[in-house]
Amino acid sequence: MKPPPRRQPTAGVTLIEMMIALALFALIGSAGFTMLDQVLRAQSRSEGRLEHLARIERALHLVLLDFAMAEPHSLTTDPPGINRSSTGGSLTLHYRLTGTTWHRELADTSGAPLADQPILTGVDSVSWRFLTPEGQWSPTWPTDTTPTLATPRNPRAVEVLLTLQGGKGSLRRVAPLPADLE
Repeated sequence: MKPPPRRQPTAGVTLIEMMIALALFALIGSAGFTMLDQVLRAQSRSEGRLEHLARIERALHLVLLDFAMAEPHSLTTDPPGINRSSTGGSLTLHYRLTGTTWHRELADTSGAPLADQPILTGVDSVSWRFLTPEGQWSPTWPTDTTPTLATPRNPRAVEVLLTLQGGKGSLRRVAPLPADLE
């Protein structure tokens, strides 16, 4: 019996070798595509969460800035929001929750709106508390509802508590106010 003929080193690849190479290439390609797809999905979820966190941070930073610039004797509560007047009452800043959107409104002395800025969506509730000069927290300001001729002083700090929609938790921010001058 004669041995089978040897392949020449310069001969091409066989059909079996080509099929095995294609199968390996397909496996590697599908694994690579699956991995890339998972990375892209994770990135898009992270970007959505990061953008939502950035919106929350911007809204709370705006609140801190608004109260950092509060003038003496300028805060009052107006359930369910809060008012901050400025420079002899020429402007009023008001925060309110409409549906699930938290708004920041500017109005003139007559109450005519100058700007209505939606600052955060997806909010279930907003609550405010005020740190009295005696160091006690109060849900309203001024704490003394007895009418007087004197405008009440500002609290030492304002706390805002946001409850986010969909069980995403709550956020608390405390804004210290400039000291009222006597």
